[in-house]
Amino acid sequence: MGMVTQCGEGYVEEGRQMKIGVAYYPEQWPPSRWESDARTMAQFGADVVRIGEFAWSRLEPRRERIETDWLEDAITVLAGHGMQVILCTPTAAPPPWLFNRHKSILPMRPNGTQFYYGSRRHVCLNNPAYLKYVRRIVTELARRFGNNSNIFAWQIDNELSLGDTGTCYCDECEQAFRMWLKRRYGTIDRLNKLWGTAFWSQEFVDWHEVPAPRETAEAPHPSLLLDYRRFTSAQARSFVKRQKDIINECSQREAPVTVNEPCATALPHINAFSIAELQDIVSLNNYPSHVSRLPETVMGLDFARSLQGGPFWVIEQQAGAASAGGAPGQPNPGQLRLWAYQAAARGAELICFFRWRTAVAGQQMHEYGILDPDGVPRRRYDELKRTVAEIKEKHSAWEGQLPLSRAAICVDFDSAWALQSTQMGSDPDYFTQVAQFHDSLRRRGLTADFVSGRSDLDGYELVVVPMPLIATSGMAKQLEIYVRRGGTLLVTAPAGHVSGSNTTGDIRPPGTLSSLLGVEIKEYDNPAESNEVVFEDTDAGSFSASGICCILELRGARSLAGYKRGYYSGTPALTASEAEGGRAIFLGTTLSRSGIDKVVGQALEAAGVEPVEWTAEENVEVVELRANAGGARKLFLLNHCARSQVVDFAGMSGRELLSETPVQGRIELAPYQTVLVELSEEKQE
Repeated sequence: MGMVTQCGEGYVEEGRQMKIGVAYYPEQWPPSRWESDARTMAQFGADVVRIGEFAWSRLEPRRERIETDWLEDAITVLAGHGMQVILCTPTAAPPPWLFNRHKSILPMRPNGTQFYYGSRRHVCLNNPAYLKYVRRIVTELARRFGNNSNIFAWQIDNELSLGDTGTCYCDECEQAFRMWLKRRYGTIDRLNKLWGTAFWSQEFVDWHEVPAPRETAEAPHPSLLLDYRRFTSAQARSFVKRQKDIINECSQREAPVTVNEPCATALPHINAFSIAELQDIVSLNNYPSHVSRLPETVMGLDFARSLQGGPFWVIEQQAGAASAGGAPGQPNPGQLRLWAYQAAARGAELICFFRWRTAVAGQQMHEYGILDPDGVPRRRYDELKRTVAEIKEKHSAWEGQLPLSRAAICVDFDSAWALQSTQMGSDPDYFTQVAQFHDSLRRRGLTADFVSGRSDLDGYELVVVPMPLIATSGMAKQLEIYVRRGGTLLVTAPAGHVSGSNTTGDIRPPGTLSSLLGVEIKEYDNPAESNEVVFEDTDAGSFSASGICCILELRGARSLAGYKRGYYSGTPALTASEAEGGRAIFLGTTLSRSGIDKVVGQALEAAGVEPVEWTAEENVEVVELRANAGGARKLFLLNHCARSQVVDFAGMSGRELLSETPVQGRIELAPYQTVLVELSEEKQE
């Protein structure tokens, strides 16, 4: 697939073409229908077809009876119409005979009860019997199709660990957890010391005494909970790696391997950065559904692009009514085009629509695809066919240009898991705050990348670090280098309260970040009623502060805003510390949406980043592209509103590249319309 540079630097690579795909389930339709479907797919404009993800019962209808001829036939039919295949491993939905033979495959809840089979994603990733059959079915598929020139790519599993079954607490997991802990800590005495198990008489003598964090009389030990979340993520990574290794061992061709996931924050028990390391290209499932999901949709697309710092695939793109975010509702005319361009604008180089034909039975028969169950092309097909043709024709207008990302948000899964495992009183939600800061930037017309604690921060003018409960020395050093090089840093509470083992020890928060932020947290409060924060800029009014309120002592920083009520009234709630060419801002409380907007505005001003000046309606999405050397400024404008919107370019003129029409100072967007504007630097008189 070639290498790309970091998101913040854009990418240019020859030979990358926009591709269109569809999800198809040949096992759900009679073979006599395949030819007709393939012919219509080709007419639609599909380049690739994604198959096989839930076909285990057809591939192995009985134990040790592998049947892949039908799959070969389906691939041949599709290839006959010029389409390649994304072949999925079917491990997310084992057949009933496997559960009847090995009931231990079913995952266990924290209360000790098992799930029943009859759905999907109902497996324990540590179960030896399940892993044995996974290895066999994947090996059979890889041997049969690994060198087939019609295979465009491989997809491992489906929506890995989605839902309540993502974490299992069975005996197999418990034993695997003990082995994982032994490798991590070496000795039981070291574990006892780092966890602080003298509390409540929880000291262990041997590894077999360490439990999985099942339901107890009170909450399990926070160190145990944190490490179990790390273990769960590590096991998911191992599950993917096993399958990828089998595929690579059996294949001479270099077909890319991917894993399809919803937005990374929808799977908070899996470290998305870790899984991305195993993929040749990141894939996302994208179901916009409704304008109310716009912030979540944009965050998912930005996260997918950020995981490898370049183009990504949308391997499931909504094509009809979907249950994501509520009751199924059909997309309005124009929304399917809008959503496809939204994905392309934010870095997708393959859009694979889900699904080709609506299922006639099963749990998703009311989630509509491109075609209705009868296979007759209608409104959705017509709109998407036109959209596909247009995207392929116009793709050169933005080829090689990722969104311009002047800001980054640092996501630390260890801190997220530690917050989930710790009782701080207000129970702050990590990913809720990540989403709030991301959306505050989006509504200003600014695109943000997501980075890990190990990412290179050069090139970003603003870096936001939400709730780094675990602030390692490595993180602190990296952030200090960033600030000293002129960057603007925004850190939020709670910060640096616990160690990597989820213990406070003798840490005085914000721990390793104290020197950089220029503050010390004397204590924190969780007021029963919301406090208020008043900014030094008194014209701004006051903003609601709920949840954690850190009482700060200035150690070199200056106050930007203070608390209005309580015994700490008048003390700083927001501070800034200067360091050579940069600055570090610390928000010591959790603010309302308007309060976060105020803080983000101050941080952007300090960083010298101006919002896109013509953003008025928050549901008109603006995606500015990183300009190629000497190139003009280009912006996607996407109207997610059901009414027309006017965008005023402050006197600037240019050209709308999709319709190839001139733009003079302003443009009116019809409901659900997308445009790509290339602006001139010259303003009209």
